[in-house]
Amino acid sequence: MNVGTIALVAFLTVVVLLIVMALVLNKRFFKQLVIKFRGRTDEVMCQNASTPEGAADFYNNAIREKEELYARADRSFIEIAGKLENSERDLFAMKKEQFKITKEIEKCLDDNREDDAKQYAMRKITIDQKMEVLKETIEELKKAKDQQEEMRSSVKHDLDALKEEKERTVYQLEADQQIIALHEGMNAAASSNESDHMLERVREGARKQRERASGAQIAYDASPEAMNRRMEARSRDQEAENLIEQMKSRRGNK
Repeated sequence: MNVGTIALVAFLTVVVLLIVMALVLNKRFFKQLVIKFRGRTDEVMCQNASTPEGAADFYNNAIREKEELYARADRSFIEIAGKLENSERDLFAMKKEQFKITKEIEKCLDDNREDDAKQYAMRKITIDQKMEVLKETIEELKKAKDQQEEMRSSVKHDLDALKEEKERTVYQLEADQQIIALHEGMNAAASSNESDHMLERVREGARKQRERASGAQIAYDASPEAMNRRMEARSRDQEAENLIEQMKSRRGNK
């Protein structure tokens, strides 16, 4: 590192230390920041969870956890069931061996071979002891198998229920979303109805303006000025007709 880089690193280190010290000294401010951040995070998560997509993501995560738990429970059940099966197979083999040794002991006694009978008897005692231990183990394995099967069934039930709940909830959220969109469309239609009301007001205003104009026309027609103008117009019309008649009369005399 050159001198400039070392100085920059030292400066940044000091700044970070000062920030940390400020936060440590002002624990109340630090707690407020944590609470505000946590509240904002919770708010965003709640908003996301209220959408079909967000809800599906949360359910899928919970379902994956349940599936992993069920997989572990299932592996344990299979392992215990395998140990129990092997132990029962070993016990069956020991019983056969025990029966065989008993027969050998009886044969040795029939032949007055007590030393051989004693050897067989020692082997039988060992097998008997192993069988007692194995029987206890089998009983423990049976209990463990039943418990593990119960646990596995419980997790499977919870997993199936969670999948069904996801399907119902996401379907309901999608239906609610469609209803909201429908009502928003109805609100848009209502706003267009408001526009129609405004247009009706415009039409009413135009009609009243037309009536005012017609009233003004009637009032003008009844005014003295209008009457004088009409009289003047009729007088000019009469003069024109008289002039025509005079000209016709002169033309007829020729």
